[in-house]
Amino acid sequence: MKLRLAHLAYPVTALGPGRRLALWVAGCPLSCRGCITPHLWNPEAGREVAVDKVLKRISVLDLALDGITLSGGEPFVQAAALTQLLEGLATLRPNWNVLIFSGYPHATLTKRGRDAIALLARTDVLVAGVFDQQRPAVHPLAGSANQTVHYLSARGQTLRSVIESTPLNQFDIGLGSDDQQFLIGVIDTTKRQSLHQALGNDHTAKEPLK
Repeated sequence: MKLRLAHLAYPVTALGPGRRLALWVAGCPLSCRGCITPHLWNPEAGREVAVDKVLKRISVLDLALDGITLSGGEPFVQAAALTQLLEGLATLRPNWNVLIFSGYPHATLTKRGRDAIALLARTDVLVAGVFDQQRPAVHPLAGSANQTVHYLSARGQTLRSVIESTPLNQFDIGLGSDDQQFLIGVIDTTKRQSLHQALGNDHTAKEPLK
């Protein structure tokens, strides 16, 4: 099975608790106004990669990581492939927790069929809901106030206190293949713009952030 993969970054500390592997998939039908990754709406963005190849890449990482964060794009558009990835990780990295960002409400995901249900079953923490730029964030992992955070497993419940005590606007800085610096994290518009200015970036530059 193959994934449409856009970005991979590690170690990331701004998209969930601890040090994480962050993976962004391509393709999203929601087209939220104000989305900061509109270049990932296109299902042909990024590159097609076999799930086994991604697992092999992860297996050789010589880093102490605590979990994986899936974003995009919309992860549940590729639910079957991501479920296969997480099944492999459960053997490869059994202590990792799983956090997923989705533009769909949790209730909608439970009705999207077998593949979505299987992916939810592998998820410890879900950040769900359409991004609404008119509603400023009140949770460190939610891009807007309407989005909800769901602790779906016993492991997820153990992460609640550390997640909810995290300050708003945490971020990491990554370096793209073209030497363009990019921001990683859930950052409000004003803060993001000031950070881009400090980095000397074009505000319209692509950034793998959600």
